[in-house]
Amino acid sequence: MSLPLFIGKIIDTVKPAAVPEGEELTDETRILPTAEETGLILGLEPYQFYTALGVLFTVGAVANFGRAYLLRSVGEKLVARLRSRLFSKILAQDSYFFDIGPTKTGMKTGDLISRISSDTQIIAKTLSGNISDGARSIISGFVGLSMMCFVSWKLTLCMSLIFPPLMVMSWIYGRRIKALSRLIQENIGAMSKVTEEKLNGVKTIQAFSQQQLMVHEYNQEIKNIFNSSIREGRLAGIYYGFNGFLGNVTLIGLLVVGTKLITMGELSIGDLSSFMMYAVYTGSSVFGLGNFYTELMKGIGAAERIFDLIEYKSHIPIHLGKKVDNLHGDIQFKDVKFVYPSRTESVIFKGLNLKIERGQNVCIVGPSGSGKSTISQLLLRFYDPARGSVLVNGHDIQDLNLNFYRTKLGYVQQEPLLFSGTIRENILFGKEDATEEEIEEALRLSNSASFVNNLPEGINTKIGSSTSTQLSGGQRQRLSLARTLIRRPKILILDEATSALDSISEEIVSKNLNHLNKHENVTIISIAHRLSTIRNADRIIVLNHDGDIVEDGKFETLYRNPDSEFNRLLQTNSLE
Repeated sequence: MSLPLFIGKIIDTVKPAAVPEGEELTDETRILPTAEETGLILGLEPYQFYTALGVLFTVGAVANFGRAYLLRSVGEKLVARLRSRLFSKILAQDSYFFDIGPTKTGMKTGDLISRISSDTQIIAKTLSGNISDGARSIISGFVGLSMMCFVSWKLTLCMSLIFPPLMVMSWIYGRRIKALSRLIQENIGAMSKVTEEKLNGVKTIQAFSQQQLMVHEYNQEIKNIFNSSIREGRLAGIYYGFNGFLGNVTLIGLLVVGTKLITMGELSIGDLSSFMMYAVYTGSSVFGLGNFYTELMKGIGAAERIFDLIEYKSHIPIHLGKKVDNLHGDIQFKDVKFVYPSRTESVIFKGLNLKIERGQNVCIVGPSGSGKSTISQLLLRFYDPARGSVLVNGHDIQDLNLNFYRTKLGYVQQEPLLFSGTIRENILFGKEDATEEEIEEALRLSNSASFVNNLPEGINTKIGSSTSTQLSGGQRQRLSLARTLIRRPKILILDEATSALDSISEEIVSKNLNHLNKHENVTIISIAHRLSTIRNADRIIVLNHDGDIVEDGKFETLYRNPDSEFNRLLQTNSLE
Protein backbone atom coordinates (compact mmCIF):
# COMPACT_ATOMS: atom_id res chain seq x y z
CA MET A 1 0.00 0.00 0.00
CA SER A 2 3.10 2.29 0.08
CA LEU A 3 3.58 1.99 -3.70
CA PRO A 4 1.16 4.79 -4.81
CA LEU A 5 2.82 7.23 -2.41
CA PHE A 6 6.26 6.38 -3.79
CA ILE A 7 5.04 6.76 -7.38
CA GLY A 8 3.61 10.20 -6.61
CA LYS A 9 6.90 11.28 -5.01
CA ILE A 10 8.86 10.00 -8.01
CA ILE A 11 6.61 11.96 -10.36
CA ASP A 12 7.01 15.10 -8.29
CA THR A 13 10.82 14.86 -8.47
CA VAL A 14 10.57 15.69 -12.16
CA LYS A 15 10.75 19.52 -12.35
CA PRO A 16 10.33 21.75 -15.45
CA ALA A 17 13.68 23.09 -16.70
CA ALA A 18 14.42 26.75 -15.98
CA VAL A 19 13.81 29.08 -18.98
CA PRO A 20 15.74 32.38 -19.31
CA GLU A 21 13.66 35.54 -19.06
CA GLY A 22 12.24 36.64 -22.41
CA GLU A 23 12.45 33.15 -23.99
CA GLU A 24 9.46 30.97 -24.74
CA LEU A 25 9.07 27.42 -23.36
CA THR A 26 9.51 24.99 -26.25
CA ASP A 27 8.90 21.23 -26.53
CA GLU A 28 12.64 20.68 -26.08
CA THR A 29 12.73 22.69 -22.88
CA ARG A 30 9.30 21.83 -21.41
CA ILE A 31 10.42 19.01 -19.06
CA LEU A 32 14.14 18.57 -19.04
CA PRO A 33 15.19 17.41 -15.57
CA THR A 34 18.83 17.51 -14.63
CA ALA A 35 20.64 15.34 -12.13
CA GLU A 36 20.95 18.25 -9.75
CA GLU A 37 17.24 19.09 -10.05
CA THR A 38 16.16 15.51 -9.35
CA GLY A 39 17.23 15.79 -5.73
CA LEU A 40 16.22 13.46 -2.92
CA ILE A 41 13.20 11.12 -2.74
CA LEU A 42 11.69 10.95 0.74
CA GLY A 43 15.04 12.14 2.08
CA LEU A 44 17.06 9.42 0.32
CA GLU A 45 19.41 9.51 -2.60
CA PRO A 46 17.82 7.92 -5.71
CA TYR A 47 20.03 4.80 -5.56
CA GLN A 48 19.25 4.39 -1.85
CA PHE A 49 15.55 4.88 -2.45
CA TYR A 50 15.35 2.34 -5.28
CA THR A 51 17.44 -0.19 -3.37
CA ALA A 52 15.12 0.16 -0.37
CA LEU A 53 12.12 -0.16 -2.68
CA GLY A 54 13.53 -3.39 -4.13
CA VAL A 55 14.04 -4.79 -0.63
CA LEU A 56 10.48 -3.79 0.30
CA PHE A 57 9.06 -5.52 -2.79
CA THR A 58 11.05 -8.67 -1.97
CA VAL A 59 9.70 -8.72 1.58
CA GLY A 60 6.19 -8.20 0.16
CA ALA A 61 6.61 -11.14 -2.22
CA VAL A 62 7.77 -13.42 0.62
CA ALA A 63 4.88 -12.22 2.79
CA ASN A 64 2.41 -12.94 -0.01
CA PHE A 65 3.80 -16.48 -0.32
CA GLY A 66 3.50 -16.98 3.44
CA ARG A 67 -0.04 -15.62 3.50
CA ALA A 68 -1.22 -17.85 0.67
CA TYR A 69 0.57 -20.99 1.83
CA LEU A 70 -0.07 -20.77 5.56
CA LEU A 71 -3.74 -19.84 5.29
CA ARG A 72 -4.32 -22.56 2.69
CA SER A 73 -2.57 -25.03 4.98
CA VAL A 74 -4.68 -24.00 7.97
CA GLY A 75 -7.88 -24.09 5.89
CA GLU A 76 -7.16 -27.57 4.54
CA LYS A 77 -6.32 -28.90 8.02
CA LEU A 78 -9.56 -27.50 9.39
CA VAL A 79 -11.58 -29.06 6.58
CA ALA A 80 -9.76 -32.40 6.90
CA ARG A 81 -10.65 -32.42 10.59
CA LEU A 82 -14.23 -31.39 9.77
CA ARG A 83 -14.61 -34.20 7.22
CA SER A 84 -13.20 -36.75 9.65
CA ARG A 85 -15.46 -35.56 12.46
CA LEU A 86 -18.48 -35.53 10.15
CA PHE A 87 -17.80 -39.07 8.89
CA SER A 88 -17.31 -40.28 12.46
CA LYS A 89 -20.56 -38.59 13.48
CA ILE A 90 -22.48 -40.27 10.64
CA LEU A 91 -21.13 -43.71 11.55
CA ALA A 92 -22.16 -43.14 15.17
CA GLN A 93 -25.75 -42.25 14.25
CA ASP A 94 -28.68 -44.54 14.92
CA SER A 95 -31.35 -45.68 12.50
CA TYR A 96 -33.57 -42.74 13.44
CA PHE A 97 -31.02 -40.48 11.76
CA PHE A 98 -31.28 -42.33 8.44
CA ASP A 99 -35.06 -42.71 8.68
CA ILE A 100 -35.81 -39.10 9.66
CA GLY A 101 -32.67 -37.08 10.32
CA PRO A 102 -32.36 -33.27 10.42
CA THR A 103 -34.35 -32.92 7.20
CA LYS A 104 -37.33 -34.91 8.64
CA THR A 105 -37.33 -36.90 5.39
CA GLY A 106 -34.36 -39.17 6.13
CA MET A 107 -30.69 -38.97 5.21
CA LYS A 108 -29.70 -40.76 2.03
CA THR A 109 -26.19 -41.82 1.12
CA GLY A 110 -25.93 -39.53 -1.92
CA ASP A 111 -26.87 -36.45 0.11
CA LEU A 112 -24.40 -37.36 2.86
CA ILE A 113 -21.61 -37.82 0.30
CA SER A 114 -22.47 -34.40 -1.16
CA ARG A 115 -22.19 -32.79 2.28
CA ILE A 116 -18.89 -34.47 3.08
CA SER A 117 -17.29 -33.63 -0.29
CA SER A 118 -18.94 -30.62 -1.92
CA ASP A 119 -20.07 -28.63 1.13
CA THR A 120 -16.77 -29.07 2.95
CA GLN A 121 -14.93 -27.94 -0.20
CA ILE A 122 -16.88 -24.68 -0.16
CA ILE A 123 -15.99 -24.26 3.51
CA ALA A 124 -12.32 -24.93 2.64
CA LYS A 125 -12.43 -22.16 0.04
CA THR A 126 -14.02 -19.79 2.57
CA LEU A 127 -11.53 -20.61 5.32
CA SER A 128 -8.42 -20.35 3.15
CA GLY A 129 -8.58 -18.02 0.16
CA ASN A 130 -11.67 -16.05 1.10
CA ILE A 131 -10.71 -15.27 4.70
CA SER A 132 -7.22 -14.35 3.51
CA ASP A 133 -8.53 -12.04 0.79
CA GLY A 134 -11.06 -10.53 3.19
CA ALA A 135 -8.40 -9.74 5.80
CA ARG A 136 -6.19 -8.29 3.09
CA SER A 137 -9.05 -6.14 1.79
CA ILE A 138 -9.84 -4.80 5.27
CA ILE A 139 -6.20 -3.87 5.93
CA SER A 140 -5.76 -2.41 2.44
CA GLY A 141 -9.00 -0.45 2.75
CA PHE A 142 -8.06 1.16 6.09
CA VAL A 143 -4.51 1.91 4.99
CA GLY A 144 -5.74 3.24 1.63
CA LEU A 145 -8.28 5.55 3.25
CA SER A 146 -5.67 6.81 5.72
CA MET A 147 -3.22 7.55 2.93
CA MET A 148 -5.93 9.21 0.84
CA CYS A 149 -6.78 11.48 3.78
CA PHE A 150 -3.06 12.23 4.12
CA VAL A 151 -2.82 13.18 0.42
CA SER A 152 -6.14 15.09 0.13
CA TRP A 153 -9.00 15.04 2.60
CA LYS A 154 -11.28 16.85 0.12
CA LEU A 155 -10.96 14.12 -2.52
CA THR A 156 -11.37 11.47 0.21
CA LEU A 157 -14.64 13.09 1.27
CA CYS A 158 -15.86 12.93 -2.33
CA MET A 159 -14.91 9.26 -2.64
CA SER A 160 -16.62 8.30 0.62
CA LEU A 161 -19.98 8.93 -1.08
CA ILE A 162 -19.57 5.56 -2.85
CA PHE A 163 -19.47 3.51 0.36
CA PRO A 164 -23.13 3.59 1.55
CA PRO A 165 -24.65 2.24 -1.73
CA LEU A 166 -21.90 -0.37 -1.96
CA MET A 167 -22.55 -1.59 1.57
CA VAL A 168 -26.31 -1.79 1.01
CA MET A 169 -25.88 -3.70 -2.27
CA SER A 170 -23.39 -6.12 -0.70
CA TRP A 171 -25.69 -6.78 2.25
CA ILE A 172 -28.70 -7.50 0.04
CA TYR A 173 -26.65 -9.61 -2.38
CA GLY A 174 -24.97 -11.54 0.45
CA ARG A 175 -28.25 -12.51 2.10
CA ARG A 176 -29.76 -13.70 -1.16
CA ILE A 177 -26.62 -15.55 -2.21
CA LYS A 178 -26.56 -17.40 1.13
CA ALA A 179 -30.05 -18.80 0.53
CA LEU A 180 -29.24 -19.57 -3.11
CA SER A 181 -25.99 -21.28 -2.19
CA ARG A 182 -27.76 -23.55 0.28
CA LEU A 183 -30.43 -24.33 -2.31
CA ILE A 184 -27.78 -25.22 -4.89
CA GLN A 185 -26.00 -27.51 -2.41
CA GLU A 186 -29.31 -29.19 -1.56
CA ASN A 187 -29.95 -29.68 -5.29
CA ILE A 188 -26.48 -31.18 -5.68
CA GLY A 189 -27.23 -33.49 -2.74
CA ALA A 190 -30.51 -34.57 -4.37
CA MET A 191 -28.69 -35.22 -7.64
CA SER A 192 -26.03 -37.28 -5.83
CA LYS A 193 -28.80 -39.28 -4.16
CA VAL A 194 -30.48 -40.02 -7.50
CA THR A 195 -27.13 -40.84 -9.11
CA GLU A 196 -26.24 -43.32 -6.40
CA GLU A 197 -29.65 -44.99 -6.55
CA LYS A 198 -29.69 -45.32 -10.34
CA LEU A 199 -26.10 -46.55 -10.63
CA ASN A 200 -26.64 -49.14 -7.90
CA GLY A 201 -29.62 -50.42 -9.88
CA VAL A 202 -28.08 -50.23 -13.34
CA LYS A 203 -28.68 -53.92 -14.09
CA THR A 204 -32.34 -53.63 -13.11
CA ILE A 205 -32.68 -50.51 -15.29
CA GLN A 206 -31.13 -52.33 -18.24
CA ALA A 207 -33.23 -55.44 -17.65
CA PHE A 208 -36.42 -53.35 -17.91
CA SER A 209 -35.04 -51.18 -20.76
CA GLN A 210 -35.80 -48.04 -18.76
CA GLN A 211 -32.59 -46.12 -19.52
CA GLN A 212 -34.48 -43.25 -21.14
CA LEU A 213 -36.79 -42.82 -18.15
CA MET A 214 -33.84 -42.80 -15.76
CA VAL A 215 -32.00 -40.23 -17.88
CA HIS A 216 -35.14 -38.08 -17.84
CA GLU A 217 -35.32 -38.24 -14.02
CA TYR A 218 -31.62 -37.44 -13.77
CA ASN A 219 -32.03 -34.51 -16.16
CA GLN A 220 -34.73 -33.11 -13.88
CA GLU A 221 -32.20 -32.94 -11.04
CA ILE A 222 -29.66 -31.33 -13.37
CA LYS A 223 -32.30 -28.81 -14.43
CA ASN A 224 -32.94 -27.87 -10.79
CA ILE A 225 -29.23 -27.16 -10.27
CA PHE A 226 -29.09 -25.27 -13.60
CA ASN A 227 -32.05 -23.05 -12.71
CA SER A 228 -30.65 -22.25 -9.27
CA SER A 229 -27.22 -21.47 -10.73
CA ILE A 230 -28.78 -19.22 -13.39
CA ARG A 231 -30.57 -17.29 -10.64
CA GLU A 232 -27.24 -16.91 -8.85
CA GLY A 233 -25.60 -15.76 -12.10
CA ARG A 234 -28.36 -13.20 -12.76
CA LEU A 235 -28.02 -11.85 -9.23
CA ALA A 236 -24.22 -11.69 -9.56
CA GLY A 237 -24.54 -9.88 -12.90
CA ILE A 238 -26.74 -7.17 -11.37
CA TYR A 239 -24.43 -6.80 -8.37
CA TYR A 240 -21.14 -6.59 -10.27
CA GLY A 241 -22.64 -4.48 -13.05
CA PHE A 242 -23.90 -1.89 -10.56
CA ASN A 243 -20.60 -1.89 -8.66
CA GLY A 244 -18.57 -1.48 -11.84
CA PHE A 245 -20.72 1.42 -13.02
CA LEU A 246 -20.50 3.11 -9.63
CA GLY A 247 -16.72 2.66 -9.52
CA ASN A 248 -16.16 4.10 -13.01
CA VAL A 249 -18.37 7.15 -12.33
CA THR A 250 -16.52 7.74 -9.05
CA LEU A 251 -13.08 7.66 -10.72
CA ILE A 252 -14.15 10.18 -13.37
CA GLY A 253 -15.64 12.42 -10.67
CA LEU A 254 -12.36 12.26 -8.69
CA LEU A 255 -10.36 13.24 -11.77
CA VAL A 256 -12.63 16.23 -12.42
CA VAL A 257 -12.37 17.45 -8.82
CA GLY A 258 -8.65 16.67 -8.68
CA THR A 259 -7.77 18.69 -11.77
CA LYS A 260 -9.63 21.67 -10.32
CA LEU A 261 -7.60 21.34 -7.10
CA ILE A 262 -4.38 21.27 -9.15
CA THR A 263 -5.50 24.45 -10.96
CA MET A 264 -6.15 26.05 -7.59
CA GLY A 265 -2.68 25.03 -6.40
CA GLU A 266 -3.97 22.79 -3.59
CA LEU A 267 -2.66 19.58 -5.13
CA SER A 268 0.33 18.51 -7.21
CA ILE A 269 0.25 16.19 -10.20
CA GLY A 270 2.17 13.58 -8.18
CA ASP A 271 -0.31 13.83 -5.32
CA LEU A 272 -3.23 13.39 -7.72
CA SER A 273 -1.48 10.38 -9.27
CA SER A 274 -0.94 8.89 -5.81
CA PHE A 275 -4.54 9.60 -4.82
CA MET A 276 -5.98 8.01 -7.98
CA MET A 277 -3.89 4.90 -7.42
CA TYR A 278 -5.01 4.77 -3.80
CA ALA A 279 -8.57 5.22 -5.01
CA VAL A 280 -8.19 2.23 -7.34
CA TYR A 281 -6.54 0.16 -4.56
CA THR A 282 -9.13 1.17 -1.99
CA GLY A 283 -11.99 0.69 -4.43
CA SER A 284 -10.67 -2.79 -5.21
CA SER A 285 -10.48 -3.47 -1.47
CA VAL A 286 -14.07 -2.34 -0.98
CA PHE A 287 -15.21 -4.53 -3.89
CA GLY A 288 -13.08 -7.29 -2.39
CA LEU A 289 -14.91 -6.88 0.90
CA GLY A 290 -18.19 -7.22 -0.98
CA ASN A 291 -16.93 -10.44 -2.58
CA PHE A 292 -15.62 -11.58 0.80
CA TYR A 293 -19.07 -11.07 2.33
CA THR A 294 -20.88 -12.92 -0.44
CA GLU A 295 -18.38 -15.80 -0.45
CA LEU A 296 -18.66 -15.89 3.33
CA MET A 297 -22.43 -16.24 2.96
CA LYS A 298 -21.89 -19.16 0.57
CA GLY A 299 -19.59 -20.75 3.13
CA ILE A 300 -22.14 -20.19 5.89
CA GLY A 301 -24.85 -21.75 3.71
CA ALA A 302 -22.68 -24.84 3.22
CA ALA A 303 -21.63 -24.86 6.88
CA GLU A 304 -25.26 -24.87 8.02
CA ARG A 305 -25.79 -28.14 6.14
CA ILE A 306 -22.65 -29.59 7.75
CA PHE A 307 -23.52 -28.48 11.28
CA ASP A 308 -27.05 -29.78 10.86
CA LEU A 309 -25.40 -33.19 10.96
CA ILE A 310 -22.71 -32.48 13.53
CA GLU A 311 -25.18 -30.94 16.00
CA TYR A 312 -27.80 -33.65 15.49
CA LYS A 313 -28.40 -35.46 18.77
CA SER A 314 -28.44 -39.22 18.41
CA HIS A 315 -31.38 -40.97 20.07
CA ILE A 316 -29.18 -43.95 20.93
CA PRO A 317 -25.67 -43.09 22.24
CA ILE A 318 -23.09 -45.74 21.43
CA HIS A 319 -20.40 -44.97 24.02
CA LEU A 320 -22.44 -44.51 27.20
CA GLY A 321 -23.57 -47.23 29.63
CA LYS A 322 -21.98 -50.10 31.48
CA LYS A 323 -19.82 -52.81 29.96
CA VAL A 324 -21.02 -56.28 30.87
CA ASP A 325 -19.00 -59.32 29.78
CA ASN A 326 -21.50 -62.01 30.73
CA LEU A 327 -24.34 -61.51 28.27
CA HIS A 328 -24.77 -65.20 27.54
CA GLY A 329 -28.17 -65.76 29.06
CA ASP A 330 -31.91 -65.57 28.45
CA ILE A 331 -33.29 -62.96 26.06
CA GLN A 332 -36.58 -61.36 26.96
CA PHE A 333 -38.90 -58.88 25.24
CA LYS A 334 -41.21 -57.42 27.88
CA ASP A 335 -44.42 -55.70 26.74
CA VAL A 336 -42.65 -54.14 23.74
CA LYS A 337 -44.51 -51.59 21.66
CA PHE A 338 -42.73 -50.41 18.56
CA VAL A 339 -43.39 -48.08 15.63
CA TYR A 340 -40.86 -47.24 12.93
CA PRO A 341 -40.12 -43.48 13.07
CA SER A 342 -40.72 -43.07 9.34
CA ARG A 343 -44.04 -44.96 9.48
CA THR A 344 -45.74 -43.69 12.60
CA GLU A 345 -49.18 -44.71 11.38
CA SER A 346 -48.24 -48.40 11.33
CA VAL A 347 -47.71 -50.12 14.70
CA ILE A 348 -45.45 -53.17 14.38
CA PHE A 349 -45.76 -54.49 17.95
CA LYS A 350 -48.53 -53.51 20.34
CA GLY A 351 -47.24 -55.47 23.33
CA LEU A 352 -44.73 -58.16 22.38
CA ASN A 353 -43.77 -60.61 25.12
CA LEU A 354 -41.15 -63.14 24.14
CA LYS A 355 -38.55 -65.15 26.06
CA ILE A 356 -35.71 -67.05 24.41
CA GLU A 357 -33.73 -69.24 26.77
CA ARG A 358 -29.97 -69.55 26.71
CA GLY A 359 -28.67 -72.05 24.16
CA GLN A 360 -31.95 -72.37 22.24
CA ASN A 361 -32.13 -72.58 18.46
CA VAL A 362 -35.19 -70.46 17.64
CA CYS A 363 -36.71 -69.71 14.25
CA ILE A 364 -39.14 -66.82 13.79
CA VAL A 365 -41.57 -67.08 10.87
CA GLY A 366 -44.55 -65.12 9.63
CA PRO A 367 -45.91 -63.25 6.64
CA SER A 368 -44.15 -60.19 5.21
CA GLY A 369 -44.51 -57.17 7.46
CA SER A 370 -45.22 -59.18 10.59
CA GLY A 371 -42.13 -57.86 12.42
CA LYS A 372 -39.67 -60.77 12.10
CA SER A 373 -36.67 -58.61 11.18
CA THR A 374 -37.82 -55.94 13.63
CA ILE A 375 -37.09 -58.35 16.49
CA SER A 376 -33.46 -58.55 15.36
CA GLN A 377 -33.33 -54.75 14.92
CA LEU A 378 -34.55 -54.25 18.50
CA LEU A 379 -32.19 -56.88 19.88
CA LEU A 380 -29.24 -55.18 18.17
CA ARG A 381 -30.64 -51.87 19.42
CA PHE A 382 -30.80 -50.19 16.04
CA TYR A 383 -34.07 -48.86 17.47
CA ASP A 384 -35.51 -48.49 20.96
CA PRO A 385 -39.07 -49.61 21.76
CA ALA A 386 -41.70 -46.95 22.36
CA ARG A 387 -42.71 -48.91 25.45
CA GLY A 388 -41.35 -51.93 27.25
CA SER A 389 -37.81 -53.26 27.39
CA VAL A 390 -35.41 -55.80 25.89
CA LEU A 391 -33.38 -57.79 28.43
CA VAL A 392 -30.31 -59.95 27.89
CA ASN A 393 -29.26 -62.07 30.87
CA GLY A 394 -31.34 -59.75 33.05
CA HIS A 395 -29.70 -56.56 31.78
CA ASP A 396 -31.79 -53.94 30.00
CA ILE A 397 -29.82 -53.31 26.82
CA GLN A 398 -30.59 -49.56 27.11
CA ASP A 399 -28.34 -49.51 30.19
CA LEU A 400 -25.41 -51.14 28.38
CA ASN A 401 -22.52 -49.62 26.45
CA LEU A 402 -23.86 -50.21 22.94
CA ASN A 403 -20.56 -50.69 21.10
CA PHE A 404 -19.34 -53.16 23.73
CA TYR A 405 -22.69 -54.96 23.78
CA ARG A 406 -22.69 -55.45 20.02
CA THR A 407 -19.25 -57.07 20.14
CA LYS A 408 -20.92 -59.93 22.01
CA LEU A 409 -23.49 -60.53 19.27
CA GLY A 410 -23.21 -62.05 15.81
CA TYR A 411 -25.42 -60.75 13.00
CA VAL A 412 -25.69 -61.97 9.41
CA GLN A 413 -28.02 -60.24 6.95
CA GLN A 414 -29.75 -61.61 3.87
CA GLU A 415 -27.83 -59.27 1.58
CA PRO A 416 -24.44 -58.88 3.24
CA LEU A 417 -22.00 -56.13 2.32
CA LEU A 418 -18.43 -57.11 1.58
CA PHE A 419 -15.95 -54.26 1.71
CA SER A 420 -13.38 -53.50 -0.96
CA GLY A 421 -10.27 -55.48 -0.14
CA THR A 422 -9.18 -59.10 0.09
CA ILE A 423 -11.22 -61.98 1.47
CA ARG A 424 -8.78 -62.12 4.39
CA GLU A 425 -9.38 -58.45 5.21
CA ASN A 426 -13.15 -58.95 5.08
CA ILE A 427 -13.00 -61.89 7.48
CA LEU A 428 -10.62 -60.05 9.82
CA PHE A 429 -13.19 -57.24 9.91
CA GLY A 430 -14.98 -59.46 12.45
CA LYS A 431 -11.85 -59.90 14.60
CA GLU A 432 -8.72 -57.92 13.79
CA ASP A 433 -6.30 -60.02 15.86
CA ALA A 434 -7.55 -63.42 14.66
CA THR A 435 -4.96 -66.16 14.09
CA GLU A 436 -4.61 -68.23 10.90
CA GLU A 437 -6.23 -71.15 12.73
CA GLU A 438 -9.25 -69.01 13.62
CA ILE A 439 -9.59 -67.82 10.01
CA GLU A 440 -9.47 -71.39 8.73
CA GLU A 441 -12.02 -72.49 11.31
CA ALA A 442 -14.39 -69.66 10.33
CA LEU A 443 -14.07 -70.64 6.67
CA ARG A 444 -14.76 -74.27 7.55
CA LEU A 445 -17.83 -73.48 9.66
CA SER A 446 -19.31 -71.33 6.90
CA ASN A 447 -18.41 -73.91 4.21
CA SER A 448 -16.31 -71.28 2.40
CA ALA A 449 -12.92 -72.98 2.39
CA SER A 450 -13.44 -74.95 -0.82
CA PHE A 451 -14.48 -72.09 -3.09
CA VAL A 452 -11.99 -69.64 -1.51
CA ASN A 453 -9.09 -72.01 -2.18
CA ASN A 454 -10.19 -72.33 -5.81
CA LEU A 455 -10.07 -68.56 -6.40
CA PRO A 456 -7.06 -67.20 -8.38
CA GLU A 457 -5.27 -65.80 -5.31
CA GLY A 458 -7.08 -67.80 -2.67
CA ILE A 459 -7.86 -65.93 0.53
CA ASN A 460 -5.93 -62.91 -0.78
CA THR A 461 -8.28 -62.49 -3.75
CA LYS A 462 -9.62 -58.93 -3.97
CA ILE A 463 -13.38 -58.52 -3.69
CA GLY A 464 -15.67 -55.68 -2.71
CA SER A 465 -19.05 -54.02 -2.88
CA SER A 466 -18.49 -53.42 -6.60
CA THR A 467 -17.81 -57.17 -6.98
CA SER A 468 -14.55 -56.62 -8.83
CA THR A 469 -14.21 -60.37 -8.43
CA GLN A 470 -17.63 -61.80 -9.18
CA LEU A 471 -19.03 -63.84 -6.31
CA SER A 472 -22.41 -65.49 -6.23
CA GLY A 473 -25.03 -64.54 -3.67
CA GLY A 474 -24.41 -67.78 -1.79
CA GLN A 475 -20.64 -67.20 -1.70
CA ARG A 476 -21.12 -63.70 -0.34
CA GLN A 477 -23.47 -65.03 2.34
CA ARG A 478 -20.96 -67.67 3.38
CA LEU A 479 -18.13 -65.13 3.63
CA SER A 480 -20.41 -62.89 5.68
CA LEU A 481 -21.15 -65.84 7.96
CA ALA A 482 -17.40 -66.53 8.31
CA ARG A 483 -16.82 -62.86 9.20
CA THR A 484 -19.40 -63.21 12.01
CA LEU A 485 -18.43 -66.66 13.28
CA ILE A 486 -14.76 -65.69 13.70
CA ARG A 487 -15.94 -63.57 16.65
CA ARG A 488 -17.35 -66.68 18.33
CA PRO A 489 -20.51 -64.88 19.49
CA LYS A 490 -22.71 -66.45 22.15
CA ILE A 491 -25.83 -64.97 20.56
CA LEU A 492 -26.12 -65.42 16.79
CA ILE A 493 -28.82 -63.62 14.77
CA LEU A 494 -29.42 -64.92 11.24
CA ASP A 495 -31.77 -62.82 9.08
CA GLU A 496 -32.37 -65.01 6.01
CA ALA A 497 -28.62 -65.66 6.20
CA THR A 498 -28.70 -68.87 4.11
CA SER A 499 -31.44 -67.93 1.65
CA ALA A 500 -29.02 -67.86 -1.33
CA LEU A 501 -27.26 -71.12 -0.50
CA ASP A 502 -27.81 -74.28 -2.50
CA SER A 503 -29.26 -77.26 -0.65
CA ILE A 504 -25.90 -79.01 -0.14
CA SER A 505 -24.15 -75.90 1.21
CA GLU A 506 -27.13 -75.08 3.40
CA GLU A 507 -27.10 -78.57 4.89
CA ILE A 508 -23.38 -78.34 5.72
CA VAL A 509 -23.74 -74.86 7.24
CA SER A 510 -26.79 -75.97 9.23
CA LYS A 511 -24.89 -78.94 10.68
CA ASN A 512 -22.01 -76.67 11.71
CA LEU A 513 -24.38 -74.17 13.32
CA ASN A 514 -26.24 -76.96 15.12
CA HIS A 515 -22.89 -78.16 16.45
CA LEU A 516 -22.19 -74.68 17.85
CA ASN A 517 -25.68 -74.61 19.33
CA LYS A 518 -25.49 -78.02 21.01
CA HIS A 519 -21.82 -78.21 22.03
CA GLU A 520 -20.91 -74.56 22.65
CA ASN A 521 -24.35 -73.48 23.88
CA VAL A 522 -24.63 -70.67 21.31
CA THR A 523 -28.10 -69.10 21.23
CA ILE A 524 -29.29 -68.94 17.60
CA ILE A 525 -32.18 -66.74 16.46
CA SER A 526 -33.09 -67.36 12.81
CA ILE A 527 -35.50 -65.48 10.59
CA ALA A 528 -36.32 -67.68 7.65
CA HIS A 529 -38.77 -68.59 4.91
CA ARG A 530 -37.17 -71.82 3.72
CA LEU A 531 -38.57 -75.00 5.21
CA SER A 532 -35.13 -76.63 5.22
CA THR A 533 -33.84 -73.87 7.51
CA ILE A 534 -36.92 -73.83 9.75
CA ARG A 535 -36.76 -77.61 10.20
CA ASN A 536 -33.40 -77.39 12.01
CA ALA A 537 -34.73 -75.15 14.78
CA ASP A 538 -35.68 -76.43 18.22
CA ARG A 539 -38.50 -73.93 18.55
CA ILE A 540 -40.72 -72.16 16.00
CA ILE A 541 -42.33 -68.79 16.79
CA VAL A 542 -45.10 -67.79 14.39
CA LEU A 543 -46.16 -64.14 14.02
CA ASN A 544 -49.31 -62.85 12.35
CA HIS A 545 -49.84 -59.67 10.31
CA ASP A 546 -50.39 -57.65 13.49
CA GLY A 547 -47.05 -58.67 15.01
CA ASP A 548 -48.65 -60.95 17.60
CA ILE A 549 -47.24 -64.36 18.50
CA VAL A 550 -49.95 -66.79 17.45
CA GLU A 551 -48.00 -70.06 17.80
CA ASP A 552 -44.92 -71.18 19.66
CA GLY A 553 -43.74 -74.77 19.64
CA LYS A 554 -41.60 -77.49 18.07
CA PHE A 555 -41.45 -77.94 14.32
CA GLU A 556 -42.94 -81.44 14.30
CA THR A 557 -45.88 -80.38 16.49
CA LEU A 558 -46.80 -77.41 14.31
CA TYR A 559 -46.14 -79.22 11.04
CA ARG A 560 -48.37 -82.17 11.88
CA ASN A 561 -51.28 -79.96 12.94
CA PRO A 562 -53.26 -79.24 9.73
CA ASP A 563 -55.09 -76.34 11.41
CA SER A 564 -51.94 -74.57 12.63
CA GLU A 565 -51.05 -71.08 11.48
CA PHE A 566 -47.68 -72.50 10.48
CA ASN A 567 -49.35 -74.82 7.96
CA ARG A 568 -51.47 -71.96 6.64
CA LEU A 569 -48.26 -70.06 5.87
CA LEU A 570 -46.99 -73.10 3.99
CA GLN A 571 -50.24 -73.36 2.00
CA THR A 572 -50.15 -69.66 1.03
CA ASN A 573 -46.51 -69.99 -0.12
CA SER A 574 -45.38 -67.55 2.56
CA LEU A 575 -42.89 -70.29 3.45
CA GLU A 576 -41.00 -72.38 0.93
